Amino acid sequence: MTKYRIISFVILVTGLFSCSNNQAPKKQLIGKWTMTKVYDGENDITNKMNPKNNRWIKFNRNGSFESDGDPHGYNDGNWELDTEKLILFLDSKVEGDDSEWKIAFDDNKTIWTGIWTPRQERFKLIHKKIE
Repeated sequence: MTKYRIISFVILVTGLFSCSNNQAPKKQLIGKWTMTKVYDGENDITNKMNPKNNRWIKFNRNGSFESDGDPHGYNDGNWELDTEKLILFLDSKVEGDDSEWKIAFDDNKTIWTGIWTPRQERFKLIHKKIE
């Protein structure tokens, strides 16, 4: 009987840790991020896509986001993160501006790679956490 209790305990603890680890990427994403680099393939196009170095995005705990900065201006909507595949979906309130990104975490930075089409797959965005 004790053997079964130990096995049940190990399964329960493993399940709890796997659930909390799945939430870790969402917790990492919460907060404000500034855009530091933009690449189109190998080409650094940061000066074109963030000319005043003022673009940012903020992910809120309630699943909403806000972003702002030149040249695109203010945007908001909702976000979802597939914690297993690390796919970020931004559901913008601006018609036709939804996007989906494969993300990777590197200390206080995120690297976003576009997905859906070959053109989008060429784009990489690098953000640094500021809040």
